[in-house]
Amino acid sequence: MTTLPASIEAYILEAGFSATEVLVLKRLLEGEAMTLRELAAKTGKSTGVLDQATKKLSDKHIVVKESINGTPKCTLASLESIQQWMEKDMNDKKDVLHRKKQDFDAFLATIEHEKDRPEMQYFEGLDGLQKAFAKLLEKDSREWLHFVPALMREEDDPLCEFRVNLFRERRRKKVFMRSITQDVPLGRRYQSRDIFEYRDSRLVSIEQFPVTFEEFIVGDTVACFDIPNQKASFINYPAMADSVKHMFEMLWCQAECTDEEVCKVQAENRSPQEPDMATRVMSELEEFFMSKKNLIIFGAIGALFAMMTWGMYVNNHNLNKNQLAGKTVAIASTKA
Repeated sequence: MTTLPASIEAYILEAGFSATEVLVLKRLLEGEAMTLRELAAKTGKSTGVLDQATKKLSDKHIVVKESINGTPKCTLASLESIQQWMEKDMNDKKDVLHRKKQDFDAFLATIEHEKDRPEMQYFEGLDGLQKAFAKLLEKDSREWLHFVPALMREEDDPLCEFRVNLFRERRRKKVFMRSITQDVPLGRRYQSRDIFEYRDSRLVSIEQFPVTFEEFIVGDTVACFDIPNQKASFINYPAMADSVKHMFEMLWCQAECTDEEVCKVQAENRSPQEPDMATRVMSELEEFFMSKKNLIIFGAIGALFAMMTWGMYVNNHNLNKNQLAGKTVAIASTKA
């Protein structure tokens, strides 16, 4: 009698055989041809269920029905038939796995294609510009690169007050900014406030300046701000961001060095710039004195000192007045 090992039985079940079909195979492997009634007696299954199972096995060319002494009995076709069916099942599974792999590869290729496609965002109005700056602050970057055309004085900027809060948030997050602006009076005025604004800037000629609007490079994002028209747009495209960064670094270096080869090397290998001690100290003082809370405190202290000074003055005045009155009374008494 041949028994069916548990591992083979498990594999056959995984291959799509029903439990009843496996039970029939186990009984037929004992080597005897059996009628449905004999199989039912040994398996405890009904003849109807066993008839369906044997028909399925017959369709797979594993079981055949033979007439022995005029009685139809079930027997295994051959062991090779089982082997052939198992090989066919393995090949079918390989084909299915291969198709799944092709589908998965196609899915990954789609993701790579989507990842390389520029992602764009648009903002309009003063509220939109403020939201755009807030999104820049959310990005994980230690340094902002900034092209800023000399279009207006900073106090004439419609976002003047908002930029003060932006500077505070940027300094609190230790995000240093490097700016390139035009070598004109407004640009030099902008550069003169670097030490207070937690930034460093360089001046280039108007002919070298590449854009007519504000442009920030933050991580893989190129952000364009058209302040007069109150519009902004983000382009999240690593290849474009790298290209603009390289142009920025070349202009930054050329503002101090005329050797193009040296600038190329520096542009390729430059790491984020750290603010110097003077910038850190003065920007902290700027924030301290520009804080409304601190101004209110200083105002309250000034008012307190003014009241104390006035009180001391009134007190001294009264003391002097009393002393003068006392002296006057004494002189009058002496004459009398």
